[in-house]
Amino acid sequence: MTLATIFVSLFYLYLSIGLLFGLWFVIRGADMLDHNMHGSSWRTRLLLLPASTGLWIVLLIKLLKTNKHGS
Repeated sequence: MTLATIFVSLFYLYLSIGLLFGLWFVIRGADMLDHNMHGSSWRTRLLLLPASTGLWIVLLIKLLKTNKHGS
């Protein structure tokens, strides 16, 4: 297995986890971070999917901190 194959495999793993997290975030997680998201349309939530897929680690840390502090 070459180094390039390892990097590509890790990238796909990162994106796979990100897509699963992004779908969860769009459906439920965005409401936890921003209370103004309650009642927003599916089109608005769909706009969040690419960014939440790519930045899933940052959003996960932010969600864990807000749940920990109760804010």
